[in-house]
Amino acid sequence: MMKTIQLLKLTALSAILVTASIISCTDHFTPDPGPDCTLLNGQPRFFPCEFVITKVEFCKDLNILDVFGTVTPAQPDITLPVRYAWSNYNNSPDVKILTYKVKLHIKRIANPPAGGSADYIFGKPVGRVSDIMSFGIAVFPPIHPQVLSFIHPSFLPLGQSTVVVSDAEYAVKIGTLPPMNTPVYSDPIGNVLYNIHNLSTSNLLIAPPHNYSFVVDLAEAHILINPTFAD
Repeated sequence: MMKTIQLLKLTALSAILVTASIISCTDHFTPDPGPDCTLLNGQPRFFPCEFVITKVEFCKDLNILDVFGTVTPAQPDITLPVRYAWSNYNNSPDVKILTYKVKLHIKRIANPPAGGSADYIFGKPVGRVSDIMSFGIAVFPPIHPQVLSFIHPSFLPLGQSTVVVSDAEYAVKIGTLPPMNTPVYSDPIGNVLYNIHNLSTSNLLIAPPHNYSFVVDLAEAHILINPTFAD
């Protein structure tokens, strides 16, 4: 019963902080979207990217105020201690499912194309780091997308930032090393990519004459996570 009460308190705190994050802070604005607004083939994107995800912070358990690690576009590598996952269970004898609470820091660097709508969705496709950057478009938009209405230009003007709280879930293989049977975690599959889409812009880029075929090329912002795991 006490554990349930603590969980409810933490969930309520998360909700309060997510709401508070919608009141964005103004920081120095540089209009150049930088190298993150190019296609996988290195060519410029037809429309400027509206956002940059400046960092992703990983939190201990459900406490989003207790950050233990940070990923940036320039540094995607992170070691995730198994003990800090807020959900931790074995799906099979040799596979563990781990879920972490994360905070994504998002900055608006451009407005949407003139005449387009501004319906934004948040994506976190599942896969391995080795193949996720070229992840193809199987179904777009996703069947049950998370809508981010508060990053519309009327709420988040140029140069301002906000925070989105989400989860990062991974399936990790478990092995051991002799002679002490030390746990070894390998081959993670899960949320190694986060992205933001303007539905109107993405649908334009899927269609002729652009014919974009990769999720990251459609996205207004994306960031890669390259996790390793340890006790």
